[in-house]
Amino acid sequence: MKVIFLDIDGVLNSQDWYVYRRDAVEMDSINAQYPFYEFDPRAVERLNRIIRETECKIVVSSSWRSGETIESLQKLFDQVGIIGEVIGLTPHLWCTKPYEDMDGYRMPRGCEIDWWLDNHGDFQRINWSKEEQIKYEGKSKVKNYIILDDDSDMLYGQREHFIKTPNPTGLTDELADQAIEILNKALVDLYYKEQ
Repeated sequence: MKVIFLDIDGVLNSQDWYVYRRDAVEMDSINAQYPFYEFDPRAVERLNRIIRETECKIVVSSSWRSGETIESLQKLFDQVGIIGEVIGLTPHLWCTKPYEDMDGYRMPRGCEIDWWLDNHGDFQRINWSKEEQIKYEGKSKVKNYIILDDDSDMLYGQREHFIKTPNPTGLTDELADQAIEILNKALVDLYYKEQ
């Protein structure tokens, strides 16, 4: 299984979309109604292209997951034309005791993604050997993943999987191409590039 950890704001909408929507979308059209006005149809089609060309599933890492379920987000995505299957939500992680001076401090999104991979995907990144990576890849439910997000709070070990979308434009054709390329690569080719 291949997975997209999906943020929404800054990925499937953008400053460009909000300006375009204000200037070009008729107020009585369906695109002016919630939830459609929050999703740029061009970015949705780019996401759909990634899903079609890689057969990946979606794990929602966006703040839109707050108070939602897999089912409610699937219904929302179906409504706005996203063709992918939502299979999970990353947790909201907070520091707690024994780190009393940090109690209540929110963990970076990369930690939440790492937790999901550990607990649902049996995913392991091996830094010391192609052969060991191949062994772990055979045991893992998640064979590859990408992170689509406009924020940068990811972990160093996620660097080959992270695609940062620019807030002014959101998900572009070039970034969709990059996502497809990453998801369709074997992990050993992604991690162990020939020198």
